[in-house]
Amino acid sequence: MAKARKSRGRQKFIPLAAISKQGVPENIRREEWLEEVCQGFVSPSQANKSYYRVLLETLWPVGHGIPGPHVKEEELREAIERFRKSRHSGSKPYKPYVDVFRRLRELQGEEGVTGIGREGKTYQLISLSLSEKRIPRIKLSETQWQHILDNYQHRCAVCNRTEPEVRFQQDHKIPRIRGGGNELTNWQPLCDECNNFKSTSCRGCHLECEQCSWAFPDRFTPLRLSLENISKLRQFARQINSDAHDLLNQIVDEFFDAKGEE
Repeated sequence: MAKARKSRGRQKFIPLAAISKQGVPENIRREEWLEEVCQGFVSPSQANKSYYRVLLETLWPVGHGIPGPHVKEEELREAIERFRKSRHSGSKPYKPYVDVFRRLRELQGEEGVTGIGREGKTYQLISLSLSEKRIPRIKLSETQWQHILDNYQHRCAVCNRTEPEVRFQQDHKIPRIRGGGNELTNWQPLCDECNNFKSTSCRGCHLECEQCSWAFPDRFTPLRLSLENISKLRQFARQINSDAHDLLNQIVDEFFDAKGEE
């Protein structure tokens, strides 16, 4: 039987541990644990569920203890290839599977098997602990995506660039691992570059998403001035011995005060 679930923070592979040849925590039976975990997969893809099981069976071989053996990337890839080839049929030539490690990240992330460790190209099933599963990622329909693009005037929500200069990614404003859902209001178009920057910024972040400029750039991203105006502002600030930021706020305040008097 699987151990009690623990709440999970940001997805992160844990360091490798010393290998146990026989001992298993709480004398959990391998087949019972595998069956319980595999029956609880939330992925809508039956193929992916099969791949998850192959990966777990490889990480916990028959007759081995926990922590399990150190398993190289190539061993995991070969296990998936053997499984796929055993079920391949038809006249079309067999194509090697390219998403092995994406499935492994989903297993550790969406499916909550957080006891998987990794160092470099080596993996290990270190513990049998499970955590809460995430809502499976969905793919927006063409109509839904078009609606979101229209809302953002077909521009990246952060850098304001358009296609074909950039390519858009479908981005969750609040990441699912931080509680974000699949409702349309939680989606925005980000170009590849901004999407990568956001992913890097989110890694290990514990700040409130509701106040993040990556999640809500329309509210919190700094406004962009032209290079010419920035130069003029800084030059004038130096002339009057003022801070450029204070001067800009003063100009804006005076503008709106004047508008209010009209």
